[in-house]
Amino acid sequence: MSSRPSALPLPLTIRPVRGEAVLAGGAAVVAASAAVLAGPKALAIPIVVAMVVFFLREPLALLALYLEIGLFKDEAVIKALPVDATLALGVLVAAVCGMRLVTGRVRGVPFGYALTIAVVAISLVVSLNWSTGGSYGHNKVTTFLTVTMLAIGAPFFFFESWDDLRRFFTWTVVLAFPVGVLALTHPAQDTGRLAGDNTIGASHLLCTAALILLLGALGGSGWRVPATAGAASLIAIAAAVGSRGPILSLAIALLVTVTAWLLRAPRKVAPVLAVAAVGLAVVPFVSLPATSSERLSSAARDPVAAFRHDDRYGLAQEAIKLIDEHPIRGNGAGAFSTIDPLTKWPHNVFLELWAELGLVAVMTVAAAIAIALVGLFRIAWRLPEHRPEQVLAYVLLAVFSFNVLTVQVTGDINQNRTFWGMLAIAWLVVADSLTIGRDDGRSPAQ
Repeated sequence: MSSRPSALPLPLTIRPVRGEAVLAGGAAVVAASAAVLAGPKALAIPIVVAMVVFFLREPLALLALYLEIGLFKDEAVIKALPVDATLALGVLVAAVCGMRLVTGRVRGVPFGYALTIAVVAISLVVSLNWSTGGSYGHNKVTTFLTVTMLAIGAPFFFFESWDDLRRFFTWTVVLAFPVGVLALTHPAQDTGRLAGDNTIGASHLLCTAALILLLGALGGSGWRVPATAGAASLIAIAAAVGSRGPILSLAIALLVTVTAWLLRAPRKVAPVLAVAAVGLAVVPFVSLPATSSERLSSAARDPVAAFRHDDRYGLAQEAIKLIDEHPIRGNGAGAFSTIDPLTKWPHNVFLELWAELGLVAVMTVAAAIAIALVGLFRIAWRLPEHRPEQVLAYVLLAVFSFNVLTVQVTGDINQNRTFWGMLAIAWLVVADSLTIGRDDGRSPAQ
């Protein structure tokens, strides 16, 4: 006999009670007021609500977009938003962190990582006492303690299992394709290079997605052919963008990771050769803008000479002079802007940390990076070959190595939010904090 209760008969007519009528009337008044005040923009309200619901259900898509939102902020639809896009996404990220904290779904922060962030944050605040950076230095510290700190801490709330890592990489690849389309449709008028003025950021995301696709294909993905084709197209667009740093960093990160993988599993030589052959076959059909072609070819012929003729060489020299003034304590947050008010930072995270925050800060960050890299190599080496976590470990190793290389040629500590986020993810994995599944509570080592 079924225990299911019988359905109650419904009345032929439904008479709303007074409270329901008041609620419905209030909602109608609010909607009408929004339509009058906002005009046609009120039509976007349901879309915004739908996006908020989607991001709350897919927090890893939210985190991926938060780290890369700067690439979309010049678009008309983003500019039309009543609030800053970074701020809006940051509020959602903080909301997810708050919900995860209340429900106890938070991973412990490894001591080494916590110490690294504490040293940088304290150094930033304390250095304001002697910094000559003025308002820029104060804004830099404020941004690090708010916007950047979200990227630093969010992974410990967002990642619970290796499947979450896979989903995050998937959303990163999804974001790369619209960025590629925007790059193709926004060439610079004077040079013909793609992506307009945001060449570094666009190339960085395109190369990151290409790494994920290539190593996923080598790992035996069922989407091997589409993944390889997608990676080739993203690399071609990145080459047309013409930013040398991300392209060179991609080549080095891929070489190091594939070499380590081949030492662990020599039978993957054939897939590697196949992917390399596809890449070489595509090259003759890629027509690059003249400026991009010249920049990449000069870097390939003589990387040292290309660097010496680049503006970043002069910035590095200025940073070294600043380091010589106060090599131990640094010159304070934002101090580099006093010797180069236009650029404001040396486009190298190590030089920036040393010049402004001192020796302790730069050595702590360098140690955190080294520990993460060694730990990722060990995890990728010891994981069984048949496990999908091994492929993810090599992908993470490649993406993290790529980020470490790119922050040597671009951005400041706040623009490089992706680097800080990947450092957090790397430490999560090295600390063996990710489980195989959401419910089994086991780690790959178990």
